Amino acid sequence: MVKYALNCQSCQSEFEAWFSNSDAFDDQKERGLLSCPECGGSEIVKQIMAPAVSGTKKREVSQSPTVPLVQPGADLAKMMKAVREHIASTHEYVGADFAQKARAMHDGEIEEKPLWGEASMDEARSLIEDGVSALPLPEPFAPPKPVDQKKLN
Repeated sequence: MVKYALNCQSCQSEFEAWFSNSDAFDDQKERGLLSCPECGGSEIVKQIMAPAVSGTKKREVSQSPTVPLVQPGADLAKMMKAVREHIASTHEYVGADFAQKARAMHDGEIEEKPLWGEASMDEARSLIEDGVSALPLPEPFAPPKPVDQKKLN
């Protein structure tokens, strides 16, 4: 997997995206599968990035990897709530069937509609490698999973 810093030539927004390998970006761009998360434009280009090169010296291995964090202020909390409400009201929750249904829509086997759910890392990687439209949904942006009323009785 490789992470690229990207730029939208339409609105000049900057964002990052993961690809299965260095050729996957070019392939997805050529197929028209890339779009700006801000304006929806398709004029996406890679930004210049310094590669992560490992040296020959041994380093002490950290016990746990670091993760980017932010303290959500009132504006960010309001935005996260709006995203959760939007997804809950416009997307169907399909749980662990997400990868199978997203792939079936991509392949034209079933009608396209907005979905959200869960997938394993291997399933997510496979979807991305195959150009299936899917994005990771960070926990603060995910709506609560619907309660199955049948299981309550």
